[in-house]
Amino acid sequence: MKAADARTQLLYAATSPAELHVSAGDGCIVRYTTDGSTPSVDGNTAETLEGTTLTIQPNSNADSTVTVKAIAVKDGKASDVTEKTVQFVSIPSLTSGTRTYIGTVTDGGVSGGPYQVGVRVTTVNGAVRRLEDNGTEAGLDLSDDNVSMDYSFWGGVMESDGMPAKLRGKSLENVLNMQTVPDDDDHNVDAVSGATVWSDAIRHATIAALRSAPVSESESTVLVPTLTAQTCVPNASYKYIDVAMSADKDCTIRYTLNGTDPTADSTEAASIGWSGDIGVRLSADPTNHPSGQVIEVRAAAFDTDGNCSDIARQFYIFANSLKNAAYTAQYSGVSAEADGITATIVTESPNYDNYNYITSLKLDSAHSEQYADFLLELFSRIYLAQTTEGVQPISGHEDESRAVLAAVQAALNKALTASKPTLTASPEKTTYANADEVTVTLDCSTDGAEIYYTVDNSNTLTGSTVSDPTRTGTKYENPLSVSIGDIAGGTLYIRAAAKKDGKWSGIVRKDLTFAKGVKENAFVVDGKNYQSWSAASAAVKEGGTIVLNDDVQLTEEDKLPDVACTIRSAGETKYKLSGSPLTLNGDLTLKNITYSVSRIYANGHDLTIANDVATAWSFTDYSLYAGSTVDSTAADTQYISVQAGDFAVIASGRGSTTHTASVDVTVGGTAEVELAGAYMGATLNGNVTFHVADGVKLNQFLGEQSGGAVTDGLTLIISGAPTMSTGSYSTYKASVNKDSFGTLDLTGAATDFITENRNKFTGFATVRSTT
Repeated sequence: MKAADARTQLLYAATSPAELHVSAGDGCIVRYTTDGSTPSVDGNTAETLEGTTLTIQPNSNADSTVTVKAIAVKDGKASDVTEKTVQFVSIPSLTSGTRTYIGTVTDGGVSGGPYQVGVRVTTVNGAVRRLEDNGTEAGLDLSDDNVSMDYSFWGGVMESDGMPAKLRGKSLENVLNMQTVPDDDDHNVDAVSGATVWSDAIRHATIAALRSAPVSESESTVLVPTLTAQTCVPNASYKYIDVAMSADKDCTIRYTLNGTDPTADSTEAASIGWSGDIGVRLSADPTNHPSGQVIEVRAAAFDTDGNCSDIARQFYIFANSLKNAAYTAQYSGVSAEADGITATIVTESPNYDNYNYITSLKLDSAHSEQYADFLLELFSRIYLAQTTEGVQPISGHEDESRAVLAAVQAALNKALTASKPTLTASPEKTTYANADEVTVTLDCSTDGAEIYYTVDNSNTLTGSTVSDPTRTGTKYENPLSVSIGDIAGGTLYIRAAAKKDGKWSGIVRKDLTFAKGVKENAFVVDGKNYQSWSAASAAVKEGGTIVLNDDVQLTEEDKLPDVACTIRSAGETKYKLSGSPLTLNGDLTLKNITYSVSRIYANGHDLTIANDVATAWSFTDYSLYAGSTVDSTAADTQYISVQAGDFAVIASGRGSTTHTASVDVTVGGTAEVELAGAYMGATLNGNVTFHVADGVKLNQFLGEQSGGAVTDGLTLIISGAPTMSTGSYSTYKASVNKDSFGTLDLTGAATDFITENRNKFTGFATVRSTT
């Protein structure tokens, strides 16, 4: 025996009969009873079924069960008894107002399973208006493809043509009479196509909900709007929370952010983001709320007649990470129980920076419902504090709040660990002199935490992996004094982690870079040897020369001489000059060296790169700026000359600066260059002239880069036949800010060069040419 309409449970509305399909072998008749007695071959209490459909009438509109027993009879012999129980469900009169119900069933569906399905059902005037997932769990066999496919249904479209939408507007009687299995044309009228297992399971959970007592009820007939679930994000200026709101069709949603109930005059929900949702975007404000912020959103729906729904209330949190401790990542959640309450927490790093936040708090279903009146507000306080320590109970619910806090803390304890140590180097430098000693201090804000550290030296490090302080660390007791201990320079890799209660914090790391040391006679000025750059720089006189007898790596503390001078290598060897960006304090000529300085700021002084200079290989360009990183001025026409090497030459300063000067840039010899009049955002207050000689490789020219400005004239003079790059970034443009600017002078250029390259130059207001 089975349901004639293929339903998987013999559950029927008590307002109409149930029909069972009964089949037996050829030549058999079916004898049945509906009073629970056992049918016999010829007993008076049993009836003989005519056909294959057995119709069972309910006694009244009340919950009742009917036990059907049947046997097959042939040649005076009977089969074993087949027994089925039919349940009739009382159909109540439709009530006015809004009711919310919760239902959970474990349903086998038609394949896979069993599935535990939880739903929250909201009705208006007795008809389903909203259906939400309320703790559905995946099937027991997670390897079953049907389970994962069907479970994903809840992540799909809830309010389109799917099962929840087909439940909308249905009463309990309607839901009982729906036919959702099997997956065919007849039954898919009620079911989600391709998801009949879950259609049936959700239907049974909905029936269970509607047969239970409501968990909340209201006389309002306008459905309360839904809001985005409670969310916590880091309290950073670029963070925001989009609160999506939804309500019944033809309703307007209005909301407040100040803790008052919305009225018909309150702000209307508007479109947010690109998703098409309406609601409100909440932005973090760490300037005015450095300790974080809880924003309470209250919303109500208003129908076209002005009727108002109940108030939806939710809390959204911008929080700072835990100060005196930290959390390990618990992406899939971790649970703990205290006093019968089970709390589950998720901790993760929203910014992917190893600072973990509490991003999800949940209680078991029973207590979530029991404490619904105050739980979200209590959770908001925990999110804001990122701990339960110091969190105040909700007024009027003190005992329940303390019980919840205990359960949450029990779960947090499983993720709690020490904070990352702080690592301080004194003095703090980008690059240290070779002989420098550095004091390293470690600290941890977590009481009782122990700190372990490792120090690796690039000169003795085996392989490319630095040491792990959680495995081979030394316990920290006092500040360390460290140095490179190698005249070649190098890097010290300091790593540290804290441990408490057997759990490790994240690892903090600091790299200390030490410059190469030099020989005793590394610098020669006027025939006198110096081992110190500062001493040599101070000794050189106007027009003098600093001679290098060794490779030199300068740090940010090293300054160039205050007088015009030359720096060159002794003999034929091109010693390397490398280090941090340098700023000229007087005119400078570089000769017979290997150049490896990231940037030079001429700062209004003349700069010459001689024809015997080589540039070391580098991932990035070597840049020469006529100006500086601050506003600068040249007393007379400023000359930049580059006769060798690979450089980017910019006539302005760097950043949002103004360089006031007439700048004359000459590139010749074997130089390979990119040229620019004004760097992005910088201003050259004056004229700039570029001379590009025969033999030069010109990779790019931009008179004005994006945002840069040359206030007076711009002239590019080409002589002979320099090589023009053909790469994808090879641009030769007067300005990206103006359609027409400056002068291109080709009067000294070779005829073949003009023929081949004239059209590559764009945007010049004037072009001078002999052809």
